[in-house]
Amino acid sequence: MSNEKYDRSFESEESSSVYRDAYYTTSEGHTSYGYNPAQSYNSQANWRHKRKNKNIGLGAVIVICLVCILVAGIAGVGAMYFFLQNRLAEASEPAEEEASDLYAEVQSAQAAATESLPLTIQEADEAAETYTAEEIYLLACEQVVGISTSIDQYNVFGQASSTSVAGSGIILSEDGYILTNYHVIESAYAGSYTINVMLHDGETYTATVTGVESDSDLAVLKIEAEGLNAAALGDSDALAVGQTIYAVGNPLGELTYTMTYGIVSALDRLITTDENITVNMFQIDAAVNSGNSGGPVYNIYGQVVGIVTAKYSDDGVEGLGFAIPITDAASIANELITNGYVSGKAYLGLTLTTVSPSVAMYYGMVQGVYVYAVEAGSCSQEAGIQAGDIIVAIDGTEVLDKSALLEQVKQYRAGDSAELTVYRNQDYITITVVFDEELPTQAQENQIPSPSNEGINA
Repeated sequence: MSNEKYDRSFESEESSSVYRDAYYTTSEGHTSYGYNPAQSYNSQANWRHKRKNKNIGLGAVIVICLVCILVAGIAGVGAMYFFLQNRLAEASEPAEEEASDLYAEVQSAQAAATESLPLTIQEADEAAETYTAEEIYLLACEQVVGISTSIDQYNVFGQASSTSVAGSGIILSEDGYILTNYHVIESAYAGSYTINVMLHDGETYTATVTGVESDSDLAVLKIEAEGLNAAALGDSDALAVGQTIYAVGNPLGELTYTMTYGIVSALDRLITTDENITVNMFQIDAAVNSGNSGGPVYNIYGQVVGIVTAKYSDDGVEGLGFAIPITDAASIANELITNGYVSGKAYLGLTLTTVSPSVAMYYGMVQGVYVYAVEAGSCSQEAGIQAGDIIVAIDGTEVLDKSALLEQVKQYRAGDSAELTVYRNQDYITITVVFDEELPTQAQENQIPSPSNEGINA
């Protein structure tokens, strides 16, 4: 017990009193509360002298009792202090060893699945060992990265300003492949700006872009590093509503390595982001914010099952986050690492926009997907689709807007055939197309503005 506690408890009531050490002796010769070796020696000498003379009064007896109680109390407190110190030391050593062992087990359990590419998905195993939130966070600190870019912008007067874009990513391989959202690096990629990747230990690397897939809002980066701790990828197809999940990322680009937790709230949500990208995602109620994009969603087995991509942002709305299933993301990442783009994607060669109900009523049209232009030499031109056609269904599935059509096209591969139901000249006709393969440059071509939104190439 510290002397400070004694002094503060027994300060003089005089206004001029100052802090006094427990060993301080007043000018009147009285010892303040605390142990004074000199005073103790004198007391014992006087006590022995008075015993010799056998002249012990009542006051002396009281003093002797008080001294005995005080000495016993100090001895007891000291003994208890050292006892507790020893017990705490004994208890802390096994706890530290246990935490270290658990972390080592988590790492070794994932090593087999992350040694090499291509990326593989671990099948769901309900008998597998589950990890605590603390253990998952330890993993995440070595598997999650921060991603930042600095973009130069110019106003109408030619004045430059710098804008920072921040997000998160997940390490895919020990040699530096990293998965993130395309929108995190989109501006830097388009303008050839530097993309920085920061690890948990503060080490920063300059990343190169291996490949991007804008339609799925995914990108793969590469840093020159070795021996990184790659994430194990779980089976997101086995997710069920109500399962516990954890999200780790860099919200706001400042609160690095923040962990939140929640449950899977819903599956198979078609979410259209601010970038007019419609992607199938699952819904979570774990708190995610700007800067979490590209970061992982973990299951209780320490496996990544999703990539945080979007949240519903509006006044009074909370707990609506969305993540791309990792089974979808891993397939795309493998293609980007192998080819630099996703091969075999179905491509119509059309520039499209939506005919909304109000536009259809005003112009005497039908609701559907309006064809603005047909690419020369494309499968659509060969099949006979014309500018001005309105596509209302594909293989019998109704498509009332371009997002629905684009999502349906994703279900096909290059070389597959499909029947398009088209409204032309106040009549419905069926046209069979055999899909072309979309090449990287085609995703940016033939995009023009439309009354409802921008045209998007299918």
